Amino acid sequence: MTPTPGSRSEGARVVATDLHRDALVVDLHTHAPRFVPQPFRSVWRATNPRRPPDTEFAALAGAGVNAIVAKAVGDPIVTRFYVRRSPWDAVEDQLRQIEDQAASAGITIATSIGEVTSRSRGQAPMVLLGVEGADALGGDIDRVDAWHARGVRVVVLVHLSDNQLGTTCLPWQQYAGPVPVRRRVAPGLSPFGIEVVRRMNAVGITVDVAHADRATLLDVVDAATAPVVSSHSGARAVDDFARYLSDDEIRAIASTGGVVGLWPYRAIRHGVRDLAALVAHARHVADLVGSSHLAIGTDMNGVPGLMRGYRGEEDLAIITAGLLAGGFAPEETAGILGENAARVLHAVEAAASPR
Repeated sequence: MTPTPGSRSEGARVVATDLHRDALVVDLHTHAPRFVPQPFRSVWRATNPRRPPDTEFAALAGAGVNAIVAKAVGDPIVTRFYVRRSPWDAVEDQLRQIEDQAASAGITIATSIGEVTSRSRGQAPMVLLGVEGADALGGDIDRVDAWHARGVRVVVLVHLSDNQLGTTCLPWQQYAGPVPVRRRVAPGLSPFGIEVVRRMNAVGITVDVAHADRATLLDVVDAATAPVVSSHSGARAVDDFARYLSDDEIRAIASTGGVVGLWPYRAIRHGVRDLAALVAHARHVADLVGSSHLAIGTDMNGVPGLMRGYRGEEDLAIITAGLLAGGFAPEETAGILGENAARVLHAVEAAASPR
């Protein structure tokens, strides 16, 4: 008997649900709820009415998430709001907040991706610590070692402003608000930035080039001795948005063995409108370098807007369904959901030099 369209769609839904439940799901880029302190958080939300509500860590288990990389923000866009705290201490406050919120939700902090992959399905999710914006290093290379000892495993070098390491592709006033930021004269990775990339590789911290401009990204790839990620991005060939990656930038990341994280972001003019648009980004990257170089980076609690039909981490399973419906095989989809990210994080840890 020929299946009816309804029975086919129901069958597809069951396949997607089962795959999402059984897959290793790793979100490469998130933030903790309430990482901007009061009273500034209320003002920030009031001026960004499209910003989705915070997602608590307790929601991760129901979303089928096995691990997230939860990142403190280390550039002045956030650290200046930690009054009477240095940028370094502001990051420490955020990392401690991540740990406290994870503990309250019964979630463990992991210091290795092996701790995540060795756990059986159904166990509580885990959190890996990260930092977005390495401004807080303050020119002190030994602070890389301190972050690693602290448990930090992924660092975005530049965020919404240029810093002493490199230059951003889209500064704050073009991205989210009218407050100007000073641009560096020379784009690209600085000598100190090269030193930081090599030290991160040496200790086993994954270098994240999300937000980096072309010059900085390519300089990072040249300097790196381990895989590089762009945790939350897309393909500029699909949408000509400065935060997205050109084909040669995607190839450069893939050449290191790294991944590009699919980002369900939508703002007024750019980002993915809906699930079909997100899958179009995935298809372009997969056709260019292979699906093994794709991952997920939702920007939970940090993104100013979301694609239509996606409310937040609790809807992560619709991305699974969309990838399957878009022609990705179950094994490719499982890779995108988390296996590819786990492979990269493990490779970075394995490449670290004993100190």
